Amino acid sequence: MTESTSYALRAGALLAAGDLNGALLAAQSGLQAQADNAELWNLLGVCAARLEQLAMAEQCWRQALQCDPWTPDAHYNLGRCLMAQGQLAQAEAHYRAELAQRPDHAACQGNLGVLLEEAGRLDEAEAQYRQALRLRPQSAAHCFNLGRLLYRQQPEEAEDCLRRALACAPDDVDALNLLGQLLAERGERGEAETLLRRALALEASHAGALTNLGLLLQAQRRWAEAEACLSAAAERTPEQAQVLGNLALCLWRQGRSAEAEPLARRALALEPAGAEAHQQLALALAQQGAWDEAEATLRAGLDAQPLHAGLRRNLGYLLLTLRRWGEGWPLHEARLETAPSPALTSPRWRGEALTGRRLLLWFEQGYGDALQMARYLPQLLQRSPGSVVAACRPALLPLLAAQGWPVECLPISDLGGPWPEHDCHVFSMSLPGLLQPEPMPEPAYLRADAAGRAAWRARLPAGGRKVGLVWRGRQEHEFDHCRSLPDLETLNPLLTAPGITWLALPPELNEKERDWLRARGVEALGDELTDFAASAALLAELDGLVTVDTAFGHLAGALGLPCALLLSADHTDWRWGLGSETTPWYPEHRLFRQSEPGDWTEPLARVLSAGFGASA
Repeated sequence: MTESTSYALRAGALLAAGDLNGALLAAQSGLQAQADNAELWNLLGVCAARLEQLAMAEQCWRQALQCDPWTPDAHYNLGRCLMAQGQLAQAEAHYRAELAQRPDHAACQGNLGVLLEEAGRLDEAEAQYRQALRLRPQSAAHCFNLGRLLYRQQPEEAEDCLRRALACAPDDVDALNLLGQLLAERGERGEAETLLRRALALEASHAGALTNLGLLLQAQRRWAEAEACLSAAAERTPEQAQVLGNLALCLWRQGRSAEAEPLARRALALEPAGAEAHQQLALALAQQGAWDEAEATLRAGLDAQPLHAGLRRNLGYLLLTLRRWGEGWPLHEARLETAPSPALTSPRWRGEALTGRRLLLWFEQGYGDALQMARYLPQLLQRSPGSVVAACRPALLPLLAAQGWPVECLPISDLGGPWPEHDCHVFSMSLPGLLQPEPMPEPAYLRADAAGRAAWRARLPAGGRKVGLVWRGRQEHEFDHCRSLPDLETLNPLLTAPGITWLALPPELNEKERDWLRARGVEALGDELTDFAASAALLAELDGLVTVDTAFGHLAGALGLPCALLLSADHTDWRWGLGSETTPWYPEHRLFRQSEPGDWTEPLARVLSAGFGASA
């Protein structure tokens, strides 16, 4: 092993002091006197690398190793150089050579971990990161690398690693960003926002932090702030399709698809085979009514990626919107690949005769979806005699159990089970495609409990028309900002109709809402509707319902109650089709659509002029 010389000591001291030019001259002078000095070659390589002359650096480190294979850091430095050039196999060999000589080289352990992670060898990478941390437990870099690796599979340990990284280096912008992202995805919005804003205070142009903060603000419908962050991220990285797509989707969610479209086209130009870009462009086109081009865009995406679940799901929704049922339902099955579903090990039921087998029917998605699909249970029982167990959310259980169907009803408690014994399973939204692709009008397929009806009948006013009123849904719904009315004042024209007893049905009203309703003589009953059996009993005693697109609308349709369904111009659900005032799902429904996004005055006026709120 080469001993340090005065030249090497001087060059090393100058390099440590930040005098790159001085170090370079000292190393070159030394090599003129000692051409076989491996340490000087190593130092010269470091100088060349810092001057971004990688080819020269590589030559210097190879020369150092030729002079002395045991030169400290030469294998490590050469490994870094080769890794930067994408020569991963050679880089790995040199990292391992360094570690064979110096197994306590923590930086080399960490860099080898990064290389293995980039190569997709995640278990090996994790082992390297853990070894690096054992050697240097206070290293912010090693803590961050392990946290990043564990982010998806072990989020709790990832959080601990990232917090350790920040304890070592409080201004580590990447750690602030990643921890903020992790907490945002877990719903801890307050701390996530604090971390992301701190990251941006340290580095205002950090595209990752701008993106994550924008997405966090978007989830809270803080549209202007979200758009500002996502726009800044797009300006910072205009060649990243994903960043452009994030901004396009933000605009699309606000109903600004004409502005989203050019961004989506730019993203698609950057990634012509990109599934996300095809979907973003198709969504923007569909919202503008360009259905043919939207369909063509999705099909082009599928030509490039035939198995992509998101493309198939969105094409399914588009075709169902256009009432092309036979084409839409098979593609709609892709929803099961893009949303949380129970991990059932039994085979899927495909429509064959049950012949004595036990079928588990899983009522999926929201309450409205389950109520809509309940229409198929009698058909299922008639077509395939056998034993059926229906698993549904607890609030639906009393209503479904009271229908008299030969079905065992069980509450869904957790996606992980446990499940009752069964031979095969089917998801409720798959039933139309298996049993009756084109929906047929059914006046009523659910009935309310007689005792519950009698209790409400005794309580409600005897005279006049009694009409239920639902002006908002759950705020957690992705498009609740479109489907729900912005405030109660919007309802004022409706409440002027004579001879109507209006009854407010939404649960969990705030005090402002209660006071507003009380001042206008509208009784609030939502908190008494503890499950859908109670809701059905009340609705069955009413003369009608005026509602935005919520589960109440589906329940009214299932009971055969006349219903005025208020639909937004933007992000209307696929099941209500295009333009029509009627729907094949519920014959007693009248659809009142916005003519202009955000304007509920006109559809509410049409509800009155159509005579829905008129006294009988």
